[in-house]
Amino acid sequence: RSGRWSATGASSCSDCDAGKKSEAGASSCESCAGGLYSVGGTQNCTSCVPGTYSGTGAEACTDCDAGKHSSTGASSCDACTGGSYSDAGARNCSTCLGGTYASAGSESCSACGSGTYSEDGNSACTKCDSGKWSNMSESACTACASGKWS
Repeated sequence: RSGRWSATGASSCSDCDAGKKSEAGASSCESCAGGLYSVGGTQNCTSCVPGTYSGTGAEACTDCDAGKHSSTGASSCDACTGGSYSDAGARNCSTCLGGTYASAGSESCSACGSGTYSEDGNSACTKCDSGKWSNMSESACTACASGKWS
């Protein structure tokens, strides 16, 4: 039966440990590769679902940390790029909206301060040009009205 093994001269077969697999008639068990896991006594290892990862010989997959993401069968998680963020266990990163920003590997977006702005997906805020202004969390600067300056 698959998922079991025996040594030469053995009187019975033993289940493979969690994190390992075997074919029928095996004399040993093999570790599951990174991105895969097994609960033991199995022929095949199972791929980690998106938002999780595993190292070699894993019994289970682990959620990616906040600020990271993964696809199916990942052996590690990738950091979100600048201008995006994620919660723990994310399959994808979300884009920061205008008026907010995030550096690479962020778990949330931060608001741009007064006098600065950002467009969707920016990793930093930009200062308003002379003659323009903005409140906090703005996606554009506004020109000063006639008779006013900045």
